[in-house]
Amino acid sequence: MPLSQSWDTGMSEAQKRKWLEISKNYPQLSSEDQLKLHSRMNEWIALSPQQRTEARLNFAKTKEISKQLSPEEKNAQWQTYQALSPEEKKKLAAKAAADRHIGAAPAVRPVAPQKLAALPPRPTRNNDTEQQPIPSKPVPAVSTDSRSTPEALPGPTITPKN
Repeated sequence: MPLSQSWDTGMSEAQKRKWLEISKNYPQLSSEDQLKLHSRMNEWIALSPQQRTEARLNFAKTKEISKQLSPEEKNAQWQTYQALSPEEKKKLAAKAAADRHIGAAPAVRPVAPQKLAALPPRPTRNNDTEQQPIPSKPVPAVSTDSRSTPEALPGPTITPKN
């Protein structure tokens, strides 16, 4: 439901499959957790692609730092940060923003197929005309010049179908 507005217009197939996979356990969540999931889905969809990329990078960086620190060290650093004055927190945030590489494109890793849900089949449209397959090799142009003979043209001769 939170994604209904952008489901058909703003999401790739991979994004849809990922959201379906995330929501698989939704019925088993408590009502509080269901509300939290809805809220976070809405927040995520409201982010620009650049903001989402930045959030992913921050998450990965935090996860990497988390592996290097013990729980006690993490707690000590968090307490140190919490003890900073609002001005010091702003200075720290400004320094962090200045250290970012503006314009650098992060590498996109594809999501493992087993982490994605299967999409339901798309409804078929009843078209009177079938789409023609794209030829794998270019078809040589046929000259309309009356002076040309099929023997003079390179490659196979193409005869129009009437």
